[in-house]
Amino acid sequence: EVVPPAKEFDMYSYKFNDTLFGESKTLKIVLRMFIDFDLMNKFSIPHKVVCRWALSVKKNYRPVKYHNWRHALNVCQTMFTMLKTGKMERFMEDMEVFGLLVACLCHDLDHRGTNNSYQTKVDSPLAVLYSTSTMEHHHFDQCVMILSSEGNNIFQGLSTEEYRYVMKVVEQAILSTDLANYFEKRK
Repeated sequence: EVVPPAKEFDMYSYKFNDTLFGESKTLKIVLRMFIDFDLMNKFSIPHKVVCRWALSVKKNYRPVKYHNWRHALNVCQTMFTMLKTGKMERFMEDMEVFGLLVACLCHDLDHRGTNNSYQTKVDSPLAVLYSTSTMEHHHFDQCVMILSSEGNNIFQGLSTEEYRYVMKVVEQAILSTDLANYFEKRK
């Protein structure tokens, strides 16, 4: 099936509106971002692997009010727009762009609709497992789990060194979404 051009989705705009598109179109939007950055060619990612990975990411979002698949798609589209229209991509390596798009799509995987403070107060299994940035560590681990699942490794064409580098980009980007750390550093 053909992936429509970015213009059809209004992807280069900060006025992008995901509610205009059905669930299957959201996956085509992800594919379009990968195509427009030429990631599948640059990193030898088979089309089926990208499709399977994107579908797996989508399926690993819970139907919570805010931190859901649509939120992740909007975060990723905003990053896409900043990189493309703000011409930020010229200051970044392709591997960094790749890692950022992956991190944007995965940054709230398996979110339960509660924050780190709640997880700690109820002594949840996640809070016991991760002592800081509880949900963010969980989101990153879910990302790794999907990438490790058969047929989902969009990084399969990378060298060991490239893989380590892109995973560091993904990890740092996802862990950076813990706003408590952000506000602590601003003091």
